[in-house]
Amino acid sequence: MALLLQAMETRVGKVQVATLRQVAPRAADKLLEARLLVATGRIPVVAAMDGYEDEPIPAEWCPERGQYGYRDSVGRWITVEAGEIAACAVDYPLVLAKMLVAFERAGASRPNPLIDGFVWDVGTIRLKGAKSPVPVWFARRLADPAVWTKLDALLERRAPEEVRVILTSTSGDRIPTTLSERNVIVGVADVLGAPSTLAISPHALGARVFPGQVQRRFPIDHSEECGLVWHRSETLTFSGDKQRRLLQILFAAYWSRSAVLRIAAVLEEAGYGGQVNTLKKAFGRRNDWRRFIRFDDGNCWIDP
Repeated sequence: MALLLQAMETRVGKVQVATLRQVAPRAADKLLEARLLVATGRIPVVAAMDGYEDEPIPAEWCPERGQYGYRDSVGRWITVEAGEIAACAVDYPLVLAKMLVAFERAGASRPNPLIDGFVWDVGTIRLKGAKSPVPVWFARRLADPAVWTKLDALLERRAPEEVRVILTSTSGDRIPTTLSERNVIVGVADVLGAPSTLAISPHALGARVFPGQVQRRFPIDHSEECGLVWHRSETLTFSGDKQRRLLQILFAAYWSRSAVLRIAAVLEEAGYGGQVNTLKKAFGRRNDWRRFIRFDDGNCWIDP
């Protein structure tokens, strides 16, 4: 799912199949087999190894040879196989249907474009806590200032009666802030029922849209995917699969009353491997996690 969301965030909305397979071969094949990604022409750019330098250059069509290729630094024709530059794009109707499969949904079978190529109207869903069906939009590349400016202006012109959900492939830590309380922008990765499925969790999405209605334990509680942590009077939001997995491990120990864990083991199980060896590195620049996570002598635990 992470690879699919990355494909959604590309500038032109499509990506070379060969590139996807270099990044994550098994994930790319699964997405293609499921037809979440579909063939759509070519991206005629290749990485040419010339003089030991990896330089992206355009692949040109040669009518005489009937093939794509490029000329290297000494003028030799280098053939590029069609499969190397074959491109794929996201099947948004199918992807959005799978995202909202757990909801009672109404609307057109195909999403309606609001900002061509970037924002779509997906219809409405039934969401616990809402008095009426909730409008849902989907947007991509919200970290792009040009896209955000257009969306922000559209939100101002088309205010919802109660609340509107804008789902996005943009990661939660890169979503700009909107002043409109009725438009709730939610990163898809933060509300998935499981990292390996596209289905959004109704409970997780409801907690994001109506956080005040969630029944919470005191002094600390969290949403099922640990994207939200309620610590005393604060609501803390965590994005990223590894951070949420780390919190799930710590909270599982906390609720089972076997609170103390080895930091190295927690980081390894959360997927950080040998690249990250401290909690500070795992959480990056933020420090709010220190309010309820303690660490000492290689151990860590929840202490609200």
